[in-house]
Amino acid sequence: MSEAKHGRLPPEVARYFEQMSPEERIQAVLSVRAPNDQRFTSAWMEQQCKLRDVKVLSPTHSFVTFAFKVERYYCNGSGNLHGGAQATIFDIATSIAMQAIGKEDFWINGGVSRALTVTYLRPAPEGEQLLLECDVVHMGKRLAMLKGTLKRESDGAVISTCDHNKAAVPTKPGWKL
Repeated sequence: MSEAKHGRLPPEVARYFEQMSPEERIQAVLSVRAPNDQRFTSAWMEQQCKLRDVKVLSPTHSFVTFAFKVERYYCNGSGNLHGGAQATIFDIATSIAMQAIGKEDFWINGGVSRALTVTYLRPAPEGEQLLLECDVVHMGKRLAMLKGTLKRESDGAVISTCDHNKAAVPTKPGWKL
């Protein structure tokens, strides 16, 4: 049976990706452009999200920091970063952080969320510069445990935190990179 029928990336694509440095893998994900894609996730990844730091602490543990500015597009009626936007941003960023480890097969596509819990502590007003620390606590063959902390860049005050659990799945047959 072909690789595509198994739902995996072609071996040459997977090998190329796995040979990149952790920073290169994350930058590769962030550099994907979809100019006509109006989704919130595309706008955040393409325009706001900036990689700040990558630390690979073990073969199953990494720590990645992103930075972004709270834009009006992501705010609620009170002018603060919307809670739903924060949950989506945590989902995206913690999943991208997994690429620092570069596991074979299933994890290249980031898997799927099993549980995402966000705790909100204080508002983040429009214009605020934020840091998003993503801790890939453990990434096994089929399950991963991730944590995220969103902070004000100016003073390190915590805005919100998340616990994110993921499961590895094959890439959808016919899915194009």
